[in-house]
Amino acid sequence: MEAGLAGLFDTISAIDAALTSQDVLARFRAELNKFGLDNSLITGLPVPHDSIWHRAVVYDGWSPEWFERYDAQGHFVHDPCAAHSRLSDRPFFWHQLPEGRMRGRARQVMNEATEFGMRDGLCVPIHIPLAGPAVVTAAGEHVEVPPAALPFIETVCVHTFRKLGGLETAVGDEDRPPLTPRERELLQWAGQGKSGEDVSCILGITLNTVESHHRNIRNKLDVSNILHAVVKAIRRGEIQI
Repeated sequence: MEAGLAGLFDTISAIDAALTSQDVLARFRAELNKFGLDNSLITGLPVPHDSIWHRAVVYDGWSPEWFERYDAQGHFVHDPCAAHSRLSDRPFFWHQLPEGRMRGRARQVMNEATEFGMRDGLCVPIHIPLAGPAVVTAAGEHVEVPPAALPFIETVCVHTFRKLGGLETAVGDEDRPPLTPRERELLQWAGQGKSGEDVSCILGITLNTVESHHRNIRNKLDVSNILHAVVKAIRRGEIQI
C-alpha cells in the first residue's frame, strides 16, 4: 500500500509540475498503458442530440479510424458509456454497463469498438458544480485493472482533467502558426458538415484548391483529418461553430 501511495504521489506531482498539456498527457498515457488502457478520450458530455458534440473533446487518444467511424455513424447519440456517465458519479467498466443500455444501437456502438482494439474499457465520470458532465474513458484489447488499482486510476484521470482545464495552451500548439482567414473559412464550413465538394461550390474554387487548403490545415494543427482540425481550431479559439 505504501508503494502504491508513493507511486500515486509521484504521478500527481509530475502532472502538477507539467507546464504544457503535452507533458500532462504523456504522463497520463504512460500510467494508463500499464493496465492495457491504450486508447483514451477526455471529453465533456453535451446533450445527446448535439450534432457538434466533438467540440467538447479535451483530448482525443482514440485511433483516427475509430473517431471517424464513431462520428460518421452518429454513435454519440446512442453511446451507452456517455449515457451512463451522465448519471453515475463512480468509475465503471464497459462490461458493467446495465443490460438495459446494451440493446439496439447501443450494442452496435460497443460491438464496433471491438473492431478497433477496444474490447473493454473504463469510464471515470466527472461532475463539476455549475458545469456540464464530463468523462475520461480509456480502453484496450487486453485490459487488466486489479481492484486495488482502480482508485489510483480514478485519481489520475480526475487530476489530469482538472490540470488540462487550467492550462491555456492546447496540446502541441505552442509554436504552431495561426490559420489564415481562408483556412478558418474552410474549417467553418467543415464544422457545419459541408464536404470538400460543397465548399468548392460555395466558395467558387476548385476541389483541388480545397484539398490543398485542407492539407495545410492538417499540417498546421498536427491532426489526421479535418474533423479533428475543426475540434482543435475551436479549442484554439480560431473558429466558432
